[in-house]
Amino acid sequence: MSLWQGVLESIAQNTDAWLGVCLALHLLWVLVLALLLARTRTLSKRLQRLTAGATGVSLERVLMDHLARVEEVDTRQRQIDQRVSALEARIPLCVQHVGLVRYDAFEDVGGQQSFSLAMLDAQQNGMILTSVYSRSDVRVYAKAIRRGQPSHPLSEEELQAMRSALSST
Repeated sequence: MSLWQGVLESIAQNTDAWLGVCLALHLLWVLVLALLLARTRTLSKRLQRLTAGATGVSLERVLMDHLARVEEVDTRQRQIDQRVSALEARIPLCVQHVGLVRYDAFEDVGGQQSFSLAMLDAQQNGMILTSVYSRSDVRVYAKAIRRGQPSHPLSEEELQAMRSALSST
């Protein structure tokens, strides 16, 4: 007797058992298909959320558009970093310390209309601007300051203005 004939005889003799096995396999197959269908629906919903707003556009196109935006932001960020670096390099050269002293230069003139104004950068370079007011005229003087040292001797008011500037932040 051949192998097939033996199988066919076994099926004929145990029909109920073979039907039970086939039914169990079929139910198992239906269960697997149901699980796969549920998983497919879940993935479909996630894909729809991922591509929301991209009507009729493929996921690949959405991702490519997003990548292009990321590259654009990266380019702009590099440009901003360069501009910030250039500005940071200039900051020490900007006026950072200011001191102002108002006073009466002459006894017959009141209201403290004379002044000395010190303006210095981070390296203590800058100037002191002094305006002396009298009843008949106004005189304005400027003195350069390099590394905290004046180009000309300073008056008491100018020294006060410079100390005030150096103590400011």
